[in-house]
Amino acid sequence: MIKPLFFSVLVGTSLFESVAVYADGSVVDKVYHPYVNALEWEFESQTFARDRDTLTGETDDLLQKWGLAHALEDWIKVEAYILASDDPVSDDLEWLGFELEALMQLSEQGEYTFDYGLLVEVERDWQANNNEISVTGLVEREFGKMSLTLNPGLVYEWGETKQQEFETKLNGLLRYRYQPYLEPGIEIHLGQNDKMVGPSMGGQFRLSGDRGRSLSYNVGAFFPLDATSTEHTFRLLLEYEF
Repeated sequence: MIKPLFFSVLVGTSLFESVAVYADGSVVDKVYHPYVNALEWEFESQTFARDRDTLTGETDDLLQKWGLAHALEDWIKVEAYILASDDPVSDDLEWLGFELEALMQLSEQGEYTFDYGLLVEVERDWQANNNEISVTGLVEREFGKMSLTLNPGLVYEWGETKQQEFETKLNGLLRYRYQPYLEPGIEIHLGQNDKMVGPSMGGQFRLSGDRGRSLSYNVGAFFPLDATSTEHTFRLLLEYEF
């Protein structure tokens, strides 16, 4: 009972704070599920195309994240990312920094009304000499073929161009598990500067001849919820698990 009770308090606090304050930066992120597959390796590619010019429809920047993850035990997975950006003017690839994360599964799937997990992330921006630490709650509940996932988080950031401060964020996904390879959904991403919502499509393909290998994907297009949220974002995620 300690794990779900502690986690309920954490999630409730983050959700309450997110009403008043949201995290800086790009608000659209990957929605994390609170599950770990023991001894699994994973190579991941994330692409975020962001457009702030609603008149011309031109993409302002293209953020790339490449990561390698490994499940150390049946309850914890660690992952390291390298971050880069494509300059829209020179078309050069600029290395931005790195990110380390640990995902912990806190309850067995179906053990409680909600499934619980915790994500701890550390990010370093080489160019701007900034740092960020975040703690994110992972909550999921299945309703027949429907599934609701919430990622409320608390962020602390500091550096040369960022003041020392705590902020919060909230990412959520409601999806329909039509088939393992076809799961349409709708996502919401709330941050200090932007509030975004939009459709997504994800799924997983088991590779023939080897039950331990699979390819997962997720694509999404997200649009502003208010006049101050001018950023349009397209996201593509690919994961190779082995």
